[in-house]
Amino acid sequence: MNFLMIEKIKLVLKLVLKLFLFCIKDMISTIGTTTIQATNGGTLSTTTAPNSLVMNPTSMLVEMKSFIPSSYTFETEIQKIKQELLTSNLDCSAKDETNEQYLYEMEDLIDHLPKLPEIQQQKLTIPEFDEIEVKATDSVEIKKFIRKVNYEFLGFHCNHKVMDKNCDMVYKNISDLYKSEEFKTYDNFVSLVAKCVWQIRDKDRRGKVWNEQIKPAAFELKKTIDALVVLAGFISMYNAKTMPQCSKCKAAIRKYNYSVKEIERMRNDYADLKKEAEKLAEDKMD
Repeated sequence: MNFLMIEKIKLVLKLVLKLFLFCIKDMISTIGTTTIQATNGGTLSTTTAPNSLVMNPTSMLVEMKSFIPSSYTFETEIQKIKQELLTSNLDCSAKDETNEQYLYEMEDLIDHLPKLPEIQQQKLTIPEFDEIEVKATDSVEIKKFIRKVNYEFLGFHCNHKVMDKNCDMVYKNISDLYKSEEFKTYDNFVSLVAKCVWQIRDKDRRGKVWNEQIKPAAFELKKTIDALVVLAGFISMYNAKTMPQCSKCKAAIRKYNYSVKEIERMRNDYADLKKEAEKLAEDKMD
């Protein structure tokens, strides 16, 4: 193999890799940000970032169709059929009643497969606590408590470096799933069913009945179901790492909310005591 041929192969591999990465990023959509609210209706705010991702793993079976040249009409048609099967949108109409029944059978094969959970990522946000205002009418005890709460929460910080690193693994997780034997099994089965659909439609167009030549066998269905169960386990494991929970932040939010409610209670109690004292003073004057 000469030098020129090696360089051409390298160039093709680079192009394929770029297309694959672009495809994965295109399949992942931003689903927004999360804002944490305090129990008093808005005294707690958070720094939010567009770090929420969600993706349906079955989309990896069909998204590459946009990179298939139009000259490959058969492959394009198979990808289109796969899309219809996976979205439960297959046109099962046929001239022959037997062929129509076969199309419904193919649709049922895919519809009854176990559904894969979505691949998700949600980076944690560090809560930012609003300063609680000290009022002139507050007692010495209340002012002291408010200053203590402000001192503790205005400087709150939490280290999410390790959890953020796990969240950033989402693209690698998707790549690992895509390259796994289980996903290949799933893809091959859906492709086989799509080819059956193509054959049924082709036979029906020519006024013939499909002969079930490549109909999926029972062992292929069982193998695919087993693969989907394994894939679901992988996705759940990945999501546990890319959708982390921080116990320290959650505890801080609960504590802050409790402090806000406690300050409100103390102010109400102090106001009631002042009213009683004023009433007693008025009664004495009378």
